[in-house]
Amino acid sequence: MAVDILDLAAFYTTPLGRSVAARLSARVAQIWPQEAAGDELVLGYGYAPPLAEALWPAADWHFLMPQQQGVMAAQAGDKPAILTRETGWPVRDDSVNRLLFLHGLEAANHLELVLDEAWRVLRPNGRALLIVPNRRGLWVRGDKTPFGAGRPFSGRQLRVSLQRTGFVPGLMQTALFLPPYMPTGIQRSLRFIEAMAGFVTPRLGGVWLVEAVKQVPAPLSVQRARKARARRVLGMPRPALSSKDLG
Repeated sequence: MAVDILDLAAFYTTPLGRSVAARLSARVAQIWPQEAAGDELVLGYGYAPPLAEALWPAADWHFLMPQQQGVMAAQAGDKPAILTRETGWPVRDDSVNRLLFLHGLEAANHLELVLDEAWRVLRPNGRALLIVPNRRGLWVRGDKTPFGAGRPFSGRQLRVSLQRTGFVPGLMQTALFLPPYMPTGIQRSLRFIEAMAGFVTPRLGGVWLVEAVKQVPAPLSVQRARKARARRVLGMPRPALSSKDLG
């Protein structure tokens, strides 16, 4: 189930939401340093404005917000925010350098079709960073935060879905180790524990951060699976057989 845009916007104005945005931004900046993004085109899918405010001010940010969630242009500041379907994004092929997912995959009706679109719009060897709820974490076990809604993931599920859609999974980390029901002030004072927990219990954070690289060309098995998904889900007509196909 998707979280409504009004609820997402409201969460990130709370002390807990601001803390989450700051902690995730810090982790993303470690994976993708500011100089790595520069003034590139960066696409956010789902609800990325809370992180964009702290990341790569020189980058050319655009935001896609899925229709089951809704869109609020004001939440994106002066950056373009577009309501879109899960397929047929209004973005050119091979045009995006970096793609950040936040609150965009756990509520997807067709996860691999969304990842197919991500593959299409990224440039060759372009990079995507997925921030999604961790099935083993504490943050999925309540509705106090948006991470408690929708589908949580295991590390294996993420790797398989990425490989099935033409990505090479790279770095996999977790974040948000302190439970969401802990008062924000205590969370701030215990932030050093969260840093240590990343080494002691690396799979128990509230969210996954997974980097993926677009593989070019995609393996033939991926290309065939992509066409089959589109026919099955979108009702595309089956291509006519050629004399070559008939042998």
